[in-house]
Amino acid sequence: MRGFIVNGCSVSGPLISATTVGSLTWLVSRIYFQEKGLLSALGLGVLIALLWLDGFRDKKADRQGSRWFRPYFSLFPCLLFLVYVYLESVFGYFDWGAMFMHAGAGMLTPGVVFEYLWNTGSTMLVILVVLLGLGALKARGTLTRGLDVALMAFFLAANPMLTRPIAAAIHPNPLHDFLSKRFVDIAALAEPEVAAASVAVAPSNLVHIFIESAERSYMNEAEFGDVMGPLLEFDRRGVSASNMVQLAYTNNSISGMVAANCGTPLLITFFTSRQYLEEHSQFLPGLTCLGDVLKARGYQQNFVTGWPLSFTGQGTFYSTHGYSSLFGGPEVVAAVAGRGNSFGADDAEVLDLSFDILRRAQRGGKPFSLTIAVSGGHAMDGYLTDKCIGKTGLSPQAPNILHAVKCTNMLVADFIHKAEADGLMANTVLVLQSDHLSAPSAVTDRLDKYERRNFFSLSGDGIPSKTYTGLSGTIDIFPTILDALGVPPPNGQAAFGVSLLGDRPTLAQELGQDLLDDAVYAEDILVRSFWQPKPERKAEAPRTNAL
Repeated sequence: MRGFIVNGCSVSGPLISATTVGSLTWLVSRIYFQEKGLLSALGLGVLIALLWLDGFRDKKADRQGSRWFRPYFSLFPCLLFLVYVYLESVFGYFDWGAMFMHAGAGMLTPGVVFEYLWNTGSTMLVILVVLLGLGALKARGTLTRGLDVALMAFFLAANPMLTRPIAAAIHPNPLHDFLSKRFVDIAALAEPEVAAASVAVAPSNLVHIFIESAERSYMNEAEFGDVMGPLLEFDRRGVSASNMVQLAYTNNSISGMVAANCGTPLLITFFTSRQYLEEHSQFLPGLTCLGDVLKARGYQQNFVTGWPLSFTGQGTFYSTHGYSSLFGGPEVVAAVAGRGNSFGADDAEVLDLSFDILRRAQRGGKPFSLTIAVSGGHAMDGYLTDKCIGKTGLSPQAPNILHAVKCTNMLVADFIHKAEADGLMANTVLVLQSDHLSAPSAVTDRLDKYERRNFFSLSGDGIPSKTYTGLSGTIDIFPTILDALGVPPPNGQAAFGVSLLGDRPTLAQELGQDLLDDAVYAEDILVRSFWQPKPERKAEAPRTNAL
């Protein structure tokens, strides 16, 4: 018997082989191959090998009747490998520490989980075909014991989920304490007596807007149209960075926020971070961040996001570091009587509430900071606010992610213009930035044709208009903001960041991105101190202020 029976239909062995090999080759190509010629040659070679083995298989397999699936040695290693391929293709990277931290801190709302599963259904289907197809080949005798063991070894050896931690355990990285010698602790700036002595007569306020995935690469109008057009005027007003790369452990929303607020990549260990997130409701309590410095100077600090505050621990992070007014998606929707969306509040609702908070803060007479996170450009497909439907000016055939990014940028520009018209931006430093580069989406291939860079712009009274062209990272935003607010860190440095308002080379310039990234991956000295609480600091529980 040259095939097997499924629901009364005969399926030929060669078809099983072709489908399985084709599916596996396609999945592997998502990660490892760019050259289609090499991909085709590899798939054809493996297919010929399997078909040749099929011709010489053990004839006893023919007496197995209609059995169409048998367990095989490489089943579990294959599943693990395909899980890695799936995560890499969806998120653009895989890291055990980030995965555990996200899971422990609060990863995704049910609506977003469903959207990811829906948008990646084809990949999941192909994974199922591979797993069942190899089992079918095992049942037919094509997947011989020797080949099965070889596949098991291949899946184990090729899976970074397994090889990276094993390699790290066997070969300790000589850079494991490299960054600890470069770290600049600015805890003194958050001490009450130092703050009291340095407070200006009229300290500047701060409006800091994180724009999801709005990377500078989108400014290529020939490729993406005027997606970033609404933000260009603000980019030209003050200091902007044209060469801000994405450093290791700054590649998701919470790590981008940590980098910009604390001057360091998000260094984590699973057990330490879980203990302080779950048991102590603290997030990086050992670090002195922007919120700590401003709290010591009497700032009223507000955070508004469309995601739930529990999402990746954002609420805990900001409450640990001096913020007393926090609004997540449900609170935003309730405050503006909005409709919300699949994960919480859309960008229009977030900015409507933020405007009300800004107006009240200006009337309050105290210095304030307002941090806003808008999420329209979130991969995979973006979230297009109803206000922008048919109004982005982009071609209707353009991917939805581009419409969503343009929409969010339009809403941010309108928010700033309205605030300026009402006199609410007086004596205020404005910071606009992408939280990280865009995760895989419908336009990733187009983005990857160019050098991908983060977006950052800082403007305000007395801020010079210049473009910083040297290599930098989002860790340099922290000391730059301190400098702009009149709280210059020692020698222009804070944590690992260097102020872009000065003339010192950044750590990325000094070391190069590759060495700096290697040092971040290897760091195991500072991470423990970052997650150990300082005795004098007690984090406030996340809460919201009534409007």
